[in-house]
Amino acid sequence: MSFGMSGTIGASSGLGAETARVLALRGVHVIMGVIEMIDAYNVKESILKQIPTAKVDVMKLDLSSMASVYHFAAEFNSTSLPLNILM
Repeated sequence: MSFGMSGTIGASSGLGAETARVLALRGVHVIMGVIEMIDAYNVKESILKQIPTAKVDVMKLDLSSMASVYHFAAEFNSTSLPLNILM
């Protein structure tokens, strides 16, 4: 059962990764918006090992680039998922 949708920015390490893990643990579908895709996939794999039923997606996002922000927004919108939390 999913309790919402979260976009978590900077989730490839540290506090962002822990936030993504805890949200997934609580049943939230998490989309990690990150610059470092390899690190984010490692975090996703770690979350899925701990929580096999977690819904976690990784999308490229560089907040210093408006082109990247527009691409992320278009990609997210194409999923037709609601956005309940943005961190």
